[in-house]
Order: sequence, then C-alpha cells, then structure tokens
Amino acid sequence: MGGNGAMGEHGASDLTGDANAQRVALVSLDFDAERSAVVAALAGAGVRVAVLGTAVAGSDLALPLGDDAAAVAAVERELGGIDILVVGAATPAPSAFVDADVTQWMTSVHEAVSAPFRLMRATAPALRRAGDSRMVLVGAGWGAAGTVNGTAGASVHGALVALTKTLARDLGPDGVIVNEIVVQPGSRPDTGALAAAVVYLASPAGSAVVGQVVTLGRGGEVRP
Repeated sequence: MGGNGAMGEHGASDLTGDANAQRVALVSLDFDAERSAVVAALAGAGVRVAVLGTAVAGSDLALPLGDDAAAVAAVERELGGIDILVVGAATPAPSAFVDADVTQWMTSVHEAVSAPFRLMRATAPALRRAGDSRMVLVGAGWGAAGTVNGTAGASVHGALVALTKTLARDLGPDGVIVNEIVVQPGSRPDTGALAAAVVYLASPAGSAVVGQVVTLGRGGEVRP
C-alpha cells in the first residue's frame, strides 16, 4: 500500500497514499453503529467510502443492496476503483439443533454465508486490478461455537474463518491482503475499536498481517 503511514487529522493512519490516487473503500456491515464508525474512521484517514445500504456521514456514495456486481461497477465508475472491502456476516437466530427444521436451518446458514461470499466474489476482480489492496471480513469467529443453540451461527462464522485463511492464500499473489476482525459474541466492544482495527489493517502497517483472525474485546477461549 502506498503512503508512509502518517497520522491523519483525526488521529487515524493516513491511507491516501499517492496524492494523485486516493484510495477507495466499499463497506457492507449490518449494524448501523458499526457501519457508521467504520465509514467515519476510513473517511478521516483520507479514504473515499462507498456503502451498501443507507448513506452515513462520511460516505461518498450509497448503493442499494441486492446486486453486488452492479454495486461494484458503480463504485469503480463513480470513485475510480476499489482498494478496500469491509464486509460482515449476519448471525442466524439461535435454535435448538435437535428441534430445528432441516430446510430452515440450511436456508439460514446458506443465506448468511452467501451474502458476504457474493460480495467478496464480485469485488475480487476490482481488488486484484488495484493491487496492494485489502479485504477485511467482520464476524464472530470461533466464539460463535460457544453460544447456546448456536450451531447455525457457528457454521456461518466458522465458514468465514475458513474463507479468511483460504482467500489470503489464493488472492495474496495478486496483491490482495485478507484478514478477519472478530467481535466476540456477548462482549461487543466499542464500535471505535472495530473502526480502529479496520483502519489499521487497511494501512501500510497492516500489510504485515495476512490471513489472520484479529479478536476484539476480552475473555473467551484461546483458539487457533
């Protein structure tokens, strides 16, 4: 990633890089508070930000949900490319495994995994074209396995960990650095911590972190 990692006026790492090539991020997060904090932090670091869903303060472009390919094309057309993708996965509602309707269980897992997968797949070509780019996933990690009646959620977030590891390997040679930020269930930290972690992983210093699951908050078991 270009630039020297200097601190921006809001205290965040400056991610603008070459003054003639301002970096662009696409953000897709379900929780309004998280989306707002991440967008504000990236904008404060000099990044132009597009969001999927409702516009928030600091965003340059807001795009409707439902057509990832069209959204990616719009960001490239309007903002000149995509250097950073921040995408999260929803957690299916808890339910007892032995009582769950099989079709409903499979559908909830499939939908929760497919949403971020489709966006990552649609954005990957743009990130490869940009080079020295970032894909930052946001999920619950292995902590989802510790929740009561959480088999569906654990399946979704376990899959996200696996995607982080495999995509880091598969896209790394093309200059795309992939990591995941984990917000542990039941111990959700201040949204500022999530935003700061996103900015760090997208910064020049973050290029040393590849294929890792970065956990926010305290407590919980130590897992690989």
